[in-house]
Amino acid sequence: MDHLELSPGPDTLLIVDDDEMNREILAGIFAQQYRILTAENGAAGLRTVLKHQNELCAILLDVMVPVMDGIELLRALSRLGLPQRVPFFLITAEASNAVMKEAYQLGVMDVINKPVIPYMVLRRVQSVVELYQARQQLKSKVEAQQADLLAQAEKIIELNQGMIESLSTAIEFRREESGAHVRRIHDITRYLLATTSFGASLTDMQIEQIALAAIMHDVGKIAVPDHKRLPCLTIF
Repeated sequence: MDHLELSPGPDTLLIVDDDEMNREILAGIFAQQYRILTAENGAAGLRTVLKHQNELCAILLDVMVPVMDGIELLRALSRLGLPQRVPFFLITAEASNAVMKEAYQLGVMDVINKPVIPYMVLRRVQSVVELYQARQQLKSKVEAQQADLLAQAEKIIELNQGMIESLSTAIEFRREESGAHVRRIHDITRYLLATTSFGASLTDMQIEQIALAAIMHDVGKIAVPDHKRLPCLTIF
């Protein structure tokens, strides 16, 4: 099985905490792994996130910060869909069950209690950052593969259409009216499916595929020797 190789992703970690000592401690823990940004309150944190959101790999957020507390900041960023792209960690000395429940509902990945244990918080944050990056790269890889498959499918449809049109031309050479006949069959089939209840449950692509397939109804005439063919009445 192929393994997903992680390429470098966002490498900036934001710390939002009103205590300068706490910001310094957390910055010291992560300084060797990430570029560090800090904010002393929720409003400053929000401005920093909006400015650097494409660079962020994680956000460490204290609940009790001035101007805009941690939960208010989470609500604002959740409305932007940021927790789907960047993991959030709540780092707090005190948090009620109601606060923790809402934080998890808003997309927080983990709650880390103060005082922090350096090796533990480092590993917990790194593991989630790696998970997010792997998930994002896997998503990008799947989207690229889907685009390739769609392009291949469109190419196959074009080849099939060319083959059907070639057969239609061959029929036309065998009998002058048959070529026009098969083209009318294609157009009438598509019109009926597109404008009546016969094609009510069909997509545009399915309608076009059925219309192309209708061209083939006379393909057997190619193999019938001219001297054995009986005159026929062309209806369409």
